[in-house]
Amino acid sequence: MTRKRNIDSVKELLVAGGRLDYPALERLSRECPEQAFVRLLGHWVLAGDEVMRGQITPSRGETVETVAFRPASDDLADPPGTGSLAEVIYLFCKTERDVNAVQSFTMGRTHENDFIISDYAISRIQAVIHVTRGTRFRMRALGGSNPVYVNQLPIADETPLYDGDAVILGRFRFLLLAPSSLYLRLRGIQPEMSIRQLINAMGQADYKILKECAHRHDRDFFAQIMRHPSLVGSGVFRGYGVRLAGMGPDATLGFLPDITAGNNAMPVRVLGRAIYPLLPPERIEEDGSEILAIGRGEDNDIRMPDEAISNRHARIRFGETGQYFLRDLNSTNGVFVNGQTLGDREREIFDGDRIKIGRHEFTLMFPSTLYLHLIAR
Repeated sequence: MTRKRNIDSVKELLVAGGRLDYPALERLSRECPEQAFVRLLGHWVLAGDEVMRGQITPSRGETVETVAFRPASDDLADPPGTGSLAEVIYLFCKTERDVNAVQSFTMGRTHENDFIISDYAISRIQAVIHVTRGTRFRMRALGGSNPVYVNQLPIADETPLYDGDAVILGRFRFLLLAPSSLYLRLRGIQPEMSIRQLINAMGQADYKILKECAHRHDRDFFAQIMRHPSLVGSGVFRGYGVRLAGMGPDATLGFLPDITAGNNAMPVRVLGRAIYPLLPPERIEEDGSEILAIGRGEDNDIRMPDEAISNRHARIRFGETGQYFLRDLNSTNGVFVNGQTLGDREREIFDGDRIKIGRHEFTLMFPSTLYLHLIAR
């Protein structure tokens, strides 16, 4: 019987060329629950997916000859393959201590690269991926005989990468995976959907599909699909909308609560179907921060078309280590957390916090809490 190997650091699993020891990694996924596996891995990976079939044409132009490769199918989303590349996994982790905010990982055929891909369809140095703020990835092609593709599109300028994106280098297809996504892949679990596929133009998730998913799967699987907390509608405060003299028809109504109705929001069943997942925005601010805008206007990430909600009412900032910070953007009716006004301060928000925006109250629910909320309905 093989003796169980104790792993204290994922760096112990690194082998040549930036790759991970696949048998040890697979064994670790069987022995550890997801949370322990994710904590130990601690970094995203570039995981091999498919060796594509195609035509090769020798070409000159580098010190060592590179093979020009053309896939056998124009459909790069589902290329015909000659075999699995699943055991080739590169870790986005520098072996030496790097204090810089940005880490860069080069990919190519020769040994000066961080990720060494020993194949003549790969250029000497073919591409680079920059990692910023821990979980932001941007990729640039560095030229060569074969283009670099991200999600079927050839790239040259820096292109953002997200969890599950497909990267094609030469005749190899890779997937960028977060630690939890890699865990599911090693365990043979394939999520049936991406949460982004369930969100409409207002930033609201499809309640019916989420509820069906919660009832059909266990909590860990549901949490893997969601991955981020959500604002879940819980009630409406009774009161009066006030339009002052001289206000235009598009102005935000002032909201005066009905003090005779008490301090608690009145539960409204239909509002419980309003679920707004807090997904990382596609755009990044100039200072590198990730901001979700909330308001009535069409240019918000989360749009709430209510006259008591300002055109740009509030924002949620993503922290570097998984926190979420709420700020009022000088709105007409303010933002309240657990009954306390936010004022001009930024405040970290937590699972279960009650957040009042205009006359609507929402509850912040992390995936496991949302799961319990949905199966109870």
